[in-house]
Amino acid sequence: MKKTNAFFMKRGILTAMAVVLTFGLSRAQTDSSYTLQQCIDYALKNSTNIQNAELDAAIARARMGEVRSAGLPQITSQAQLVDNPTLQRMFLKNGAFYTDPTQPIGSTIAVRNLFQQRSSGDINASASQLIFNGSYFVGLKAAKAYSELADKNTEFSKVEIVSNVTKAFYLVTITKERIAILNANISRVDTLLRQTSSMQQKGFVEVIDVSRLEVTYNNLLTEREKFLNLIVISELLLKFQMGYDVNKNITLTGTIEDLKKAETATLGAKVDYNNRVEYQLLNSQRKLENYNLKNIRAGYLPTISAFGKIGTIRMDQNIGAVLSNKWYSYNMWGLTANLSIFDGFNKRYKAQQSKIAIRKIENSIQNFEETADLQVQQSEITLKNNMKSLEIQKKNVDLAKEVSNVSKIKYQQGVGSNLEVVTAESSYKEAQTNYYNALYDLIIAQVDYQKALGTLYNAQ
Repeated sequence: MKKTNAFFMKRGILTAMAVVLTFGLSRAQTDSSYTLQQCIDYALKNSTNIQNAELDAAIARARMGEVRSAGLPQITSQAQLVDNPTLQRMFLKNGAFYTDPTQPIGSTIAVRNLFQQRSSGDINASASQLIFNGSYFVGLKAAKAYSELADKNTEFSKVEIVSNVTKAFYLVTITKERIAILNANISRVDTLLRQTSSMQQKGFVEVIDVSRLEVTYNNLLTEREKFLNLIVISELLLKFQMGYDVNKNITLTGTIEDLKKAETATLGAKVDYNNRVEYQLLNSQRKLENYNLKNIRAGYLPTISAFGKIGTIRMDQNIGAVLSNKWYSYNMWGLTANLSIFDGFNKRYKAQQSKIAIRKIENSIQNFEETADLQVQQSEITLKNNMKSLEIQKKNVDLAKEVSNVSKIKYQQGVGSNLEVVTAESSYKEAQTNYYNALYDLIIAQVDYQKALGTLYNAQ
């Protein structure tokens, strides 16, 4: 008798704690309530992976501007004052332009600089303009393709985030539903246990009947504790995928009925490779490598540019004279043409490497097409199997529930055994577990199928 009373006291405390914890999980900070779409939107804005990918895209756009700027006029200016206290000597052949009588005729003599003043000043501005450069025009197109590649990398990161957030959201929602079902099972077994205990005290049933139900009840409490811990872990995973503060509470808006709406999928769809970001990335890489090959070939063409310079200059015997006397202007302009005549076959071998790289990318594209077809077929088969499995598990739950109800009625009427009731309860719980496992597998298969088709996320 004391053992039974102690058991019910312990059971009541555990139940109260579980109810408080469950209530806290479902009600804490209702101002941070998120639907699945809101979780995805939050992740797309706050995920560090996406932020880094967007920063890479910004760098690529800046790189495109850098390449474009090389074709704009380049203008520089310069101001200079120079003083040479000791000018360099001029070295002449004695007797040619100047004769030093103290030195032999024909010897080399060092004389004062006759052509350069000690001090000088120069202020000028120069400009240059690229007229033709094959590599420049190819570079413009390559920079644009590089920017597109960075944008595709960002989109790829978003697809992965949407997939991960969706799966984590469903895991949390289904786990909470399973806790609610466990609470209902615990309440039902609790009622049956109280009735059986009362019947045992009156001598209508044996102690072993009560013990069997106590074991079932304790197992349910243990399983609920496991799922309460799973809720905490799965919410942490969801927060991590979202870029959400793991120390803040989050409440998810959605029921099991909302999840069931996601069961329907358009089967038999054919993959459009262009919908897959990976395929777009490979095409962008091929485009870049083609531009690289064109850039190598453009190296055989001449580079033509124009230049001009204007300025004012003064030379005198000292800095003071330079600054105080009249300065004289000058200007110049011209064209420059550079042409590579022979580079030791450097461009030839670079072109060969680029052609091989293009072939590798084309092989990768072909391999991806085959892989994408396989992924769609596999995910579709998995989705069909999970649909059938969920349908079967739903029927099993209904049957197990009916068996459980009949067993309890038979037991209460004295025509059934306690063992039948315990077995039926265990089968009912197992059927429920299998059902929710099948539901989660189906939803994950739906996500994987959409991902394989390239329809899980489309950037607007």
